[in-house]
Amino acid sequence: MNEKGLTLIEILASIVILSIIIISLLSFFVQSSRSTNVSKSIMNATYIAQTTMEEMYSVITATKSINELSKPATYNEIVKTANQVVYQKNVSNHSVTVELTPYTVDASLVNLKVKVNKDTKQEAQMEMLVSWKKE
Repeated sequence: MNEKGLTLIEILASIVILSIIIISLLSFFVQSSRSTNVSKSIMNATYIAQTTMEEMYSVITATKSINELSKPATYNEIVKTANQVVYQKNVSNHSVTVELTPYTVDASLVNLKVKVNKDTKQEAQMEMLVSWKKE
């Protein structure tokens, strides 16, 4: 008996095999999309942190000490003491917190820390030592 063509069982078996392969590949695409979104969010937060660091760097290097520091226009002042200054602002759905504390080893330096949060999750943080304006 020489039959030409495919039987219904052969067609169903090939459909099942192809379905299993396609479904497993789709999970890779979904995971890749999630990873891309997380990476984009972290990159945006890092860009905001870097921009804030540069902005605060110029403010600090134009000031002689933490006591003479004036609040930048776009920030809200949260804390201002002799040992710490904390500013906060919102940038494109992110909360940016800037902490300035005198460096304990050298009084001519200030520790600048920038934290970027989205909702309640911290997405970026940068920290560096900056020198006050020379007298």
